[in-house]
Amino acid sequence: MDLDAYLKRFNGRPAIVATKPRSNLSGVIVIPCFREPDWELTLQSLIACEPPSSPIEVLIVLNDSEADAPEIHSENQDLLKTISQWSMSHDTDQLQFHVINALKLPKKNAGVGLARKIGMDEALHRLTCSGNLERGWIAGLDADCLCQPNYLKALDSHFQKNPHTSGCSIYYEHPLEGPLPQEIYNTAARYELHLRYYVEALRHAGFPHAYHTIGSAMAATATTYMAQGGMNRRKAGEDFYFLNKIISSGHFTELNSTIVIPSPRTSDRVPFGTGRAVAKYYGQDFFPTYSWKSIQALKAFFETVRLYDPFTQRGKILTKSRDIPSIITDYIETVKGWEKWQKCIDGTNASSAYLRRFFQWFDAFQCMKCLHFMRDNGHGEMDVLTAARSVLRTIHTPPSEKKPIDEVCALKFLREHQKSVWEMAL
Repeated sequence: MDLDAYLKRFNGRPAIVATKPRSNLSGVIVIPCFREPDWELTLQSLIACEPPSSPIEVLIVLNDSEADAPEIHSENQDLLKTISQWSMSHDTDQLQFHVINALKLPKKNAGVGLARKIGMDEALHRLTCSGNLERGWIAGLDADCLCQPNYLKALDSHFQKNPHTSGCSIYYEHPLEGPLPQEIYNTAARYELHLRYYVEALRHAGFPHAYHTIGSAMAATATTYMAQGGMNRRKAGEDFYFLNKIISSGHFTELNSTIVIPSPRTSDRVPFGTGRAVAKYYGQDFFPTYSWKSIQALKAFFETVRLYDPFTQRGKILTKSRDIPSIITDYIETVKGWEKWQKCIDGTNASSAYLRRFFQWFDAFQCMKCLHFMRDNGHGEMDVLTAARSVLRTIHTPPSEKKPIDEVCALKFLREHQKSVWEMAL
């Protein structure tokens, strides 16, 4: 798909930035910005990075909704001028900044999803104009994040060394201490523990597409971005749905040689993410996550799925249902899953093709829906530390097994473990 075809099919906009890009532009980092007080810290963090071998651009998408209060519009107009002036005085040969005016977006679609789409679609224009659309990449970052000094070089190098990758998740760590009240850092650590437990639990269950889906720690090739329909316009969870499509398409990778550092501060602007989790669970004794019982049920299901041989057992899916936990069969019934499972088998005699089809249907979204179904139908939830201890036992016996480990200790174990490159064959 070329750029014109993409723009026509997916409601793309004409080019916004008037300045021509460098002829060898390698990639573009897109940062949505809505009333972000710490935006300059994020941009200074990028400036402090080791210079990449090829030029990289940063697009700051300043956005709000037509329905926002007048004082918000006034605040963002001032911020637009401030960031624009800042950008002009901080460009270097290898790092250029551009501010995109996405203020007063239509109420129906205004939000982080549309802001990311506007910026990432503009990235396509920039890469096309530079003559590097086929090899260029687009990354997501947020205006309250910091990054390690090697972030730019590691990001660019990852795509140069992995020319066949469709995209990658980037390693991240929330700060565990700092100038804010310690309980904020503790709650952010528990939220990150939930995220890492979830990914590790899915890997334990045998799900082949278990990756982190964080909007501030993701990247994709420009061609994959277009092929998968670009960024969606969801007001929240846009990163999960976007990456789910890219991951399912294959050749997804992890970039674990650098670190993105999300802010642990509280926020109520979107229903998901660190800020909302910290605000909701600050000072609470119980931080919920998916039950280990549900993970084990999912594991039994995937084991049965893999045992099925489409060549010798065609048409015998229902006879296998006795090997699947009853709560999973109940879920399959609710989503008309038997028919969909059968379609994964029809027309192929190869197990690899069958499994590829199956996990394109039973993707990360279906996994989450299934876990929610089990949560609401008897399995309930677990405290994140109890759950993390369960998944840690599948990796190794923690050295502190004789005494209970706390959330931070469990988090550090999972961080270190997930830094290693992970890949699960179908």
